[in-house]
Amino acid sequence: MKLEYVIKKEDISKKLKDILKNKLYISSILLKRLKCSKAIFVNDSLTFVNYNVKENDKVMIDLALIEYNNKFMDKFKLVNAPLDILYEDEYLLVVNKPNNMPVHPSCDNYENTLANIVANYLKKQKIYNIHIITRLDKNTTGICIFAKNEYIQELFIRKKDIINLKKEYLAICYGIINTKHNIIEKNITRKPNTIILREVNEIGDFAKTEYFVKKINYERNYTVVNIILHTGRTHQIRVHMSYINHPLLGDDLYADENINICNYINRQALHAIKVTFNHPITNKYIEIVSNPPNDLKKLI
Repeated sequence: MKLEYVIKKEDISKKLKDILKNKLYISSILLKRLKCSKAIFVNDSLTFVNYNVKENDKVMIDLALIEYNNKFMDKFKLVNAPLDILYEDEYLLVVNKPNNMPVHPSCDNYENTLANIVANYLKKQKIYNIHIITRLDKNTTGICIFAKNEYIQELFIRKKDIINLKKEYLAICYGIINTKHNIIEKNITRKPNTIILREVNEIGDFAKTEYFVKKINYERNYTVVNIILHTGRTHQIRVHMSYINHPLLGDDLYADENINICNYINRQALHAIKVTFNHPITNKYIEIVSNPPNDLKKLI
């Protein structure tokens, strides 16, 4: 992948590194990689980043020259398994994550992970690194976004306001939620003496969750909601819905032990159903939808 930029009058006498950071959104870490890989050119000549640019200079960055030495081979074990692809182009891969599959390898599960399957798939395109844009818990299903290089991954951070990534979830909650629409704004932090659990706490990071009631099952005492995440804290939806006394069905981490939330489903009833964003390269509006799996369909 190559990035190009023609120096404008307003850019005259600026350092090349300033152009790369402010016009092409290149981070300091990526800039170091580009320098080491000799991948920075002006007017087709290899150029130092302290160069003072001139009007009409043609800046070109060749990301293909970055040498990763097949690094993911050490971290990921290639797994040849089906991959449910929802969207793909030369920059992004968007897949549908099944239940009971973590995104990352760990000491408890090194093989059966989404990243291992994606690594095997991308190797065929001579891509040797995994760059995850959105993550899901092991037993949450739905949309996961991968970038095909670290530059695209960084754009989702550095061009956050322009890309405007929005994530929508389908959840099924214990009890009857009578408020048809609500916004929960409660800080979340790690619960003391645990690695996994989170809790609502004033000392935590700001978290904002918005929900819309879609359907109520009075006979079985649960509510189907659509949820929009405005922030991305660990376990945010699960923590916030538990905080308002409507934990997700099947969520044995955050439901009160006196509540039987596992009658109808053996995992947390949560599915990443839709994402929308402006493409980081083409600026085209993208909308991707994932149909709920069968266990959620039955409850809906």
